[in-house]
Amino acid sequence: MTFEITVLGMVQGIGFRPFVARMAEKLHITGSVRNSGGIVKIIATANPEAMDIFVHRLSSRPPSFAQIIKVTCVPLPDQAFDGFRIIESDADMRQTPLIPADLPMCEKCHAELTDPQNRRYRYPFISCTACGPRYSIIEGLPYDRETTTMADFPMCPVCTEEYTGSGRRRHAQTISCHDCGPQLILCAETDTYEKEAALTRAIDLLNEGTVLAIKGVGGYQFACLPTNEDAVKKLRLLKQRDKKPFAVMFADIETIRDACHVSADEQALLMSPARPIVLLDKTKEIFCDLVSGASRKLGAFLPYTPLHQLLTDACGPLIMTSGNISSQPIITQDKDMLSLSSPHLDGVLYNTREIRVPLDDSVARVTCGTVQSIRRSRGYVPLPVLLPSALSYPVLATGGDLKACFCLAAGDRAYLSQYLGDMEQYGVQQNYCDNLNHMEELFHIAPQKIVCDMHPVYHSTTIAEKIAKERNIPLVRVQHHHAHILSVMAEHNIPACIGVAFDGTGYGTDGTVWGGEFLLCQGKAVQRAGYLQPIALTGGDNIAQDASLNALCHLHACSLSSDDSHFETVGSAIRAHVNTSQSSSMGRLFDAVSALLDLKCYNSYEGECAIALENCAYEAQQQGVVPYPLPLGFVEKDGVFVIDRQPLIRELVRVRQHTDVRALALGFHHAVAAVTLEVCRAIRVNTNEKRVALSGGVFANELLLKQCISLLEKDGFSVCINSAVPCNDGGISLGQAYFAALSERQ
Repeated sequence: MTFEITVLGMVQGIGFRPFVARMAEKLHITGSVRNSGGIVKIIATANPEAMDIFVHRLSSRPPSFAQIIKVTCVPLPDQAFDGFRIIESDADMRQTPLIPADLPMCEKCHAELTDPQNRRYRYPFISCTACGPRYSIIEGLPYDRETTTMADFPMCPVCTEEYTGSGRRRHAQTISCHDCGPQLILCAETDTYEKEAALTRAIDLLNEGTVLAIKGVGGYQFACLPTNEDAVKKLRLLKQRDKKPFAVMFADIETIRDACHVSADEQALLMSPARPIVLLDKTKEIFCDLVSGASRKLGAFLPYTPLHQLLTDACGPLIMTSGNISSQPIITQDKDMLSLSSPHLDGVLYNTREIRVPLDDSVARVTCGTVQSIRRSRGYVPLPVLLPSALSYPVLATGGDLKACFCLAAGDRAYLSQYLGDMEQYGVQQNYCDNLNHMEELFHIAPQKIVCDMHPVYHSTTIAEKIAKERNIPLVRVQHHHAHILSVMAEHNIPACIGVAFDGTGYGTDGTVWGGEFLLCQGKAVQRAGYLQPIALTGGDNIAQDASLNALCHLHACSLSSDDSHFETVGSAIRAHVNTSQSSSMGRLFDAVSALLDLKCYNSYEGECAIALENCAYEAQQQGVVPYPLPLGFVEKDGVFVIDRQPLIRELVRVRQHTDVRALALGFHHAVAAVTLEVCRAIRVNTNEKRVALSGGVFANELLLKQCISLLEKDGFSVCINSAVPCNDGGISLGQAYFAALSERQ
């Protein structure tokens, strides 16, 4: 019997065709296998028993990283084949493909890397069908060497023999070696080193306390020793990054345990194929203070390339941070890094393989028994998030301006872009548009509707309006916090819920700034059921950075006084409505409390003041400090529940001089969690809704998140949070895309 077998799923770039060929040969099946656009097609001739086993194993025993969605078999007239072959691919794109994310070095390649008898000993770009770069180097489909940036490196005779043979590098598109693949080059000290000399000198320089730029999979990284204070100072000057903690790469799990607590779930996340940076609780400080400052967390991750492994094996832990100047896009082009003129950069270690897609390292954590994405990029992109409701036509959701991330959705798949940065930077806008064009071409998705944020001057909104006009397709606007909650509903297939969206800034339907929202969501319909009482904030965009200014606005709203020299000016500006907006932002309340308690008065990076407040509260909790009870209640106005912040601010100001600041910080967290429960209870009384979705950047606060979940669940609520996408603005494009899917259903 002869069948044409079609395999749909994650079946390209993970060694699926060699797997099929090996299995066919063992079962004495003849025929062929090829990539066809984004799927795999097999022609197979065998007796019925062998065919049954073959088809069953295609879905039940696929190779690592494969994801099989569907296997279909169509009978063909009996044919005779001479053996079983992997044949040339075709470009049929009738099925939307699944494309693999970049894969970490596998154990077998790791063993070869460290084996002096192996011909790839210490080769920094060793790979096979089970590992190596994927999405970052793909130019187009089907996934073959000629459609990747490896096309610039012709295989040597030995690699060619392996490529066409029967071993684990059979049809490994990234196959290369010391003789034919990408090679290390080091430019340092006015000298140029190559291959092993480049690696050896780079290791020496790092151990001497220098700062090097190192070309990774998705872009350049800056590296130095975390134990060398002078080197870390230079790195901060180079990146123009004063205080934000750095992530550290460790050679193995055991060395991470020297600095951090690592649970079983956290170990699994660290060692997962994505190899993300994982936020871990520090157990002791083994690095200089400049690495992560007063933070109780350390961003730790494991090597995911052979080069990273060689460097950390030789140097020990290394700061490995994005190769960019703060707020600018990650550098991917060799010429741009080589021309970066800075006295704080001591050398560039690179290779000439082109990076097609820029990808920062992903960031994640484990909290409340759930893996949560903080920054979704390398290792996860472009794997789709599955939508509960399939779209009948493709959609582009443009996301927001902070932590920009767009989404192309087709059928039941939502393909989110990587984290791109903040759209106020022109380079980020360029990257956004370039990657949108690349993903549209790669996935053959031509959007027929666009969904964007309601903010009238977001760059992402402007891009959406421009594309909609050029292509003459409909444009739909979704309120920012509604999109946050819809992202949770999409992940967990929730038809309705009470959505609690706490963040810094979001454009409200009334034209004011929202950010402390309780939304009743039913399908695509939404009702603002509660919110934090708005106050007037002055200072424009600066209010998000200047927590002391924020605190003065809160004092003015509460009719309190201050001896701050700027207080009268702030009051005059508010009374005259100069550069002033009404804001219900919970994020700004956290900033104000941090400043009023004199913990942190300025956000040199996003969330710094709120993190200081959380750290203080966490210290109180760990040391058994009794939380000070702060009043934070609500009133009902026209069927809507409004949280009154003024009694809390007044009480905090009254007692702050003679009360343990830790007790006040912890009391504030308890007050916010308690009022969250009380408002949800009040909404439940009116609606009988028992499901709650928590989202928004404020819920990056782990202490608050845990308290809210604990209180809500004890009271009978079912609570869902973001996992696959960030709770911050990096996840709202998923919510926007889901709004389009729900609109079709209704």
